[in-house]
Amino acid sequence: MKHILRGIALAVVALASLSAQAPPPAPVKIDGTGGARTAKQTRPPDNRRPRGTAVALLGWRAGIRSDAFGAIPFLDAASRIDAAGVAFVEGVSTNLDYRMTTGDVETLKARLNDLGLHVPAYRLDVIPADPASRRQLLDFAKALEIEMILTKQPADLDGVKVAVEDGRGMYKQGQTTVGANLRDAAKAAPLLLELSKQQPPEAPEWPNKCTDCGTSRPTNKPLFFTIVPGAAENYDKAVRVAQGYRVNAISKMLPITTADRIPADERAKIDAAIPRQPLAKPRQARKLLIIDLCPAGGFYHNTVAHGNLMLQLIAKYTGAYEPVFDNNLENLRYPHIKQYDAVFLNSVVGQVFSDPEVLDGLIRYVKEGGGVAGLHGTTFASQDLREFGELMGAQEGPHQYNGEPGTLKIDDPASPLTKHFGGKGFSMMDEFYHFPMTGPYTREKLHVLLSVDADKSDLQKWLYLRPDRDFGMVWIKREGKGRVFNSVLGHRPDFYMMPDLVKLMLGGIQFVLGDLEADTTPSAKMAR
Repeated sequence: MKHILRGIALAVVALASLSAQAPPPAPVKIDGTGGARTAKQTRPPDNRRPRGTAVALLGWRAGIRSDAFGAIPFLDAASRIDAAGVAFVEGVSTNLDYRMTTGDVETLKARLNDLGLHVPAYRLDVIPADPASRRQLLDFAKALEIEMILTKQPADLDGVKVAVEDGRGMYKQGQTTVGANLRDAAKAAPLLLELSKQQPPEAPEWPNKCTDCGTSRPTNKPLFFTIVPGAAENYDKAVRVAQGYRVNAISKMLPITTADRIPADERAKIDAAIPRQPLAKPRQARKLLIIDLCPAGGFYHNTVAHGNLMLQLIAKYTGAYEPVFDNNLENLRYPHIKQYDAVFLNSVVGQVFSDPEVLDGLIRYVKEGGGVAGLHGTTFASQDLREFGELMGAQEGPHQYNGEPGTLKIDDPASPLTKHFGGKGFSMMDEFYHFPMTGPYTREKLHVLLSVDADKSDLQKWLYLRPDRDFGMVWIKREGKGRVFNSVLGHRPDFYMMPDLVKLMLGGIQFVLGDLEADTTPSAKMAR
């Protein structure tokens, strides 16, 4: 019997020795035949969807597991994730083995770069115990910039967060929530709102406005959310609520820009350019709500101050309205917004309208008979929300920073907003936005007042040239029963010192207030 037991013991030792010397399982193939070798990014830019803008505003990323499409190679799954409109992959060890060679890792990084994808999270059952494997896992995570490893058992791994999914689908690193598995993104809004409330912006994060620069981004606690294929649109709706909470909180902290920073000589020139009479007698006392909010990374224009001074002086000299300067977005909620006769958006840039109730309130207000005016950078607000671009008549617009020379023509010399130009075009320096053909800008919907004269302007260095050479700069339109005015012009201080352009702004304001009647027939229809 002793001999038998001894034999068994020796056999166990031998098997253990062989196991220790055996090579690890062959790495899972990362490439397949689904076009991953030549794949390029197909999804829209990340700033076109709330799933992308939440990354900058909140530090939140949503990704799809690499095994969500079944047993296919990793890069084939990555191509499908890109096609689903998602920028982040949750790598899973079943088709992304951390033990791959250095050469394979470099190949993988190059393909992910082509797709514009990132792997912030990696899932495997157990953190390896032996030092060599742990070092290999750490090197792999560092190479792919993996920030969190999801596993079934709590563990420590220097340099990388290790999290465990609890019974509610929350990813926990100790007692700290670092993400969640959103099995049903359509019902995730309450959870995401609660997580946003746990990270309120602090006043020191929002310093006084800078000069022509991106406003400071908030400090936040990055979170990762797992979503299933096909859930990106539902995640967009849910995360908007969380973004809206943060932006609304910021709006209550950011004061309106004053004219203090404007040099005395420029203030005097702006004062001299202001009309002393309204273009139309106000039918009643008018209140104009003025907002200059640029939250969390939105580009803040130095001339926001010039615009506010212009609006203040127009009210003072013409009596056309009472200006109410306030960045608190609660003012735009319906029906609170009805206390104003129109809203003026002074170069608002960034995720201003993330809160669905704020944007819905503004749109409903305008459609029911209110008015909204936009100045310069406003078409760069909430680029992830097409409905805002549709309201204002355009969205985004590549351009040369700080302006370029151009000649403008008067598209409707008979309009009460432009008749003082006498039909004569003029040249100036400004940022002329070049609205893409795929955006909301179209003469089929807008009554264009001023546009770039393509025959008299040097377009050789423009960043984007529309095939139709149509570059509208100022327009009006009807939106339901309401009125919209938008001026792309206004980046440079001299805009606010040109009497004809300031008079145009007065006309636009009185139009949206409801005191100045003007033809809003779309330009394309008039041309036909």
